[in-house]
Amino acid sequence: MPKPTKILFAFFLITTGGVHANEVKTVNFTQSSPLLDGRCEAQEWQYAIKSNLAANTGVYLMHNDESIFVCATGKAEDYTVLDIYIEDPKTGLLHNLHASAQLSEKVMKGNEWESVGQWELHQWSGFWVPYAGQEGDENRKRPIFLKGKDREIRILKEKFSGNSWNMMFGLGGVKQDGEFGPTILYPEGGVSTDSSTWMTFSFVGAANMQE
Repeated sequence: MPKPTKILFAFFLITTGGVHANEVKTVNFTQSSPLLDGRCEAQEWQYAIKSNLAANTGVYLMHNDESIFVCATGKAEDYTVLDIYIEDPKTGLLHNLHASAQLSEKVMKGNEWESVGQWELHQWSGFWVPYAGQEGDENRKRPIFLKGKDREIRILKEKFSGNSWNMMFGLGGVKQDGEFGPTILYPEGGVSTDSSTWMTFSFVGAANMQE
């Protein structure tokens, strides 16, 4: 009869191992390219797959022959900051594409994120949080940024190899229970520095309907 410790160990592996790493989600194909204008309009994004997340937020994904499109949606009171984490299938390096009041990219080198540069966009683009002026008196002014806009990013497929990418998404600047709460992660429980906790997205195939 197997020892209880071995039975417990086997149960742990079955219930916890590879929850995200083994999951593959197919992203829908579109023949068009959406306008990156901070609005995930129903017509432009009608073929996207949507994942509903906490605090009335969500992530849209679709692709065409050249690009992958991501849109993060929030509420009227949200800034909806978007972080996309991608594991390069060829090099194994982890990349972070960030859209807040600026667009920037980082690459994990060793145990540290290294900046590629702000506004130095290599084979990707996006819609950032728009600047809306300043508030305060002459002695102390602070910038105002526009709330209630969706955050969109377009990534050229040539940036990373392969038709399946291991990815994670983070949504920040989101009101939760009346105040700005922690970053909402998709998949839930993902860790930015551990790609084994992410999810695989497949960008193969075409839409089975006419656009």
